[in-house]
Amino acid sequence: MFVAKPLLLSVLSFVLVVLVPSQYLKAAPKPVDLLASTEHKLLQHHPFSDGAAERTIWQFWERGELVPENLKPFVERWRDINAPDYAHRFLGTLAVKKRVDVCFENEPEVLRALDLLPHEKLQHEFLKYLLIYCEGGLYADIDTDIFKPVRHWFEPRVLNTQLLVGVQTDHNAENWAELYNRRLTFGTHIFVAKKHHPFLAKLIGRIVDYVHKNKAKIQAANWEDRLLALDAASEPVASFTGPSMFTDVLFEYLNSQDWKLVSSVFKEEQAYLFPNEASATKKDSVGRTEKQNMPVYGPEVPKNSKFSYKTFSMAVGPVQIDSTVILPPISFNGLLDLNDATGGLQYDNDNSISRGYASLYYARKLNEI
Repeated sequence: MFVAKPLLLSVLSFVLVVLVPSQYLKAAPKPVDLLASTEHKLLQHHPFSDGAAERTIWQFWERGELVPENLKPFVERWRDINAPDYAHRFLGTLAVKKRVDVCFENEPEVLRALDLLPHEKLQHEFLKYLLIYCEGGLYADIDTDIFKPVRHWFEPRVLNTQLLVGVQTDHNAENWAELYNRRLTFGTHIFVAKKHHPFLAKLIGRIVDYVHKNKAKIQAANWEDRLLALDAASEPVASFTGPSMFTDVLFEYLNSQDWKLVSSVFKEEQAYLFPNEASATKKDSVGRTEKQNMPVYGPEVPKNSKFSYKTFSMAVGPVQIDSTVILPPISFNGLLDLNDATGGLQYDNDNSISRGYASLYYARKLNEI
């Protein structure tokens, strides 16, 4: 057997330590990194810390500063009425991608999944989650109008808000499946999350897994046509980066842990957001559509599910689940008769509407793009 002499060992050590570039001596990823899910790697590489969500408002547009003229006032309003409490960052899509490239350098499958998305709408939706996961704060589409400054939005008395979303659709009727992808959905046009939030890690991981497993099918599909087929909420029927996926994963996240604090709301007022006037029986004094003593329609819920559409359906106030806040439909959608509900106010900068259901109206989607 050959035995290396001490001098030879010294020479080899010199070559390895001095002559070989340092980048080749970096520790190889642990086996768990190679085999683990994307969600697991995100949780491992990007630790989640305690505290409230970052006070930054993020908006972006694929053509950078070339925002459509009709939408510029709304972007500027998000910036102006929230200063100096919140920093406002408006970026072009290319700038967002550069941030994301740096953030996910240890999870290349995330960046590959983004590159594989064949349509800019799919990419835009995915980039929302990636940006907020990396930076934290409030995301708002540029075609949204903010009614009330963020400092006047609901804030729990116990625990800091680390995730805040609003109910987008809640159609409590037998024909819900004819109109919507899900019985109840959460909106993605406005949401808040703390940096490295585990829900977003789960959501990103799910989308990445879906893209890589269905790459051929995704690339072959005609997304121009698919994204034009909309449900009653004006959301694409075929999409895996939008509210349907967001909703499914959020329910999974909420059911995955044993929460210590769950604060629900009273539902006796039974406020509904119907797609048209014919669905309602009457309106109350602030424009809410009401139906009394209604059963809750929808699919069967597994017995082991603590949270489902039933938890949030017909809610007229926020639901707090530890550091997660779910807002009712009015918060980011408005009402059928918005002028009646707000007394004709165009905006409520001073929080003059501070009580009642209408006080929970914060912003809405314009649907002008």
